[in-house]
Amino acid sequence: PLQFSKVYMEGISRITIEDVKSAAQFGYRIKHLGIAKDTGHGIELRVHPTLIPRETMLSAVNGVMNAIMIDGDAVGPTMFYTASAVVADIIEMGRALTVDHDERVPYLGFHADQMSDDPILTIDDVSCSFYLRLHVQDKPGVLANITRILSDNHISIEAMVQKETEEGLVPIVMMTHKVLEGDMNAALAAIAALDTVDNSIMRIRVETLDA
Repeated sequence: PLQFSKVYMEGISRITIEDVKSAAQFGYRIKHLGIAKDTGHGIELRVHPTLIPRETMLSAVNGVMNAIMIDGDAVGPTMFYTASAVVADIIEMGRALTVDHDERVPYLGFHADQMSDDPILTIDDVSCSFYLRLHVQDKPGVLANITRILSDNHISIEAMVQKETEEGLVPIVMMTHKVLEGDMNAALAAIAALDTVDNSIMRIRVETLDA
């Protein structure tokens, strides 16, 4: 059962067309996902912009359409592609099957005996890969300092692209391997504190949807 007060939420207001183009260069699309995942040591509940591989089913969901992907032991990945109004109707039909209105499950609710004792993980305890976009001064040693900070925080780089200079700053886009969000936050704080780095660093989480 979802515990909505513990869901980490992040919007799309900082996403730029440059992020969309850069994600495509790496073979990804950006989607705003709600993720619920049992990791074995806690439950992840999070909503945020996410890079997902271009070949996955969810990447093809566009416009006003919504989709729910469930990974089950018996069926594997299954996607339901609908409009939100259809989902609402199905929920209402299920609630109406109860004869005794006092026993009817409330909207977005669960009976008390259905609540799980599994802990809800904080966003700092979530492990995933990251897309990073930052602007740095065109000076010797800048990239070396950034990679050193990432290494000190147990972060390895999977791929990196350096783009043409814009107004004296060099845009750098990189993809990392999986890392704890807490380690990434510490690294980005140290990188943003460098005099040679513009502190408006863009960070987007990555999901491969294979686990």
